[in-house]
Amino acid sequence: MNAQHKQFSARINRIERKAKAMEHGSEAKLRKDGLIELRPARRPLRRFVPVRLVLALIAAGIGYKVFLLISMGEPAYAARLAELSDGTTVNQIGATLMQIDPVTRMLTDLLAPYVG
Repeated sequence: MNAQHKQFSARINRIERKAKAMEHGSEAKLRKDGLIELRPARRPLRRFVPVRLVLALIAAGIGYKVFLLISMGEPAYAARLAELSDGTTVNQIGATLMQIDPVTRMLTDLLAPYVG
């Protein structure tokens, strides 16, 4: 390829990238020399962590707690939590997270007659 062809190909690539970016909208800006220049519109910032993912993880955690509580029974579950709370810092955090909360108790009372 000669230099002119490379330069032309680079210009075509630049134009195609700009056209693709402008599919989501564009903003017109008046330059000092009076030329109106179209630029791709800025996309809004996305959240770092998707809300649906966080809600799904919380629901999965509560579901796991309900499953354990129904399958083990409340006395055995409480004994396990007591063992965890005497362990390392990570175990203590796990014991705090796995405590029986009102939502877990309500779901356990609701589902226990159907499960077993």
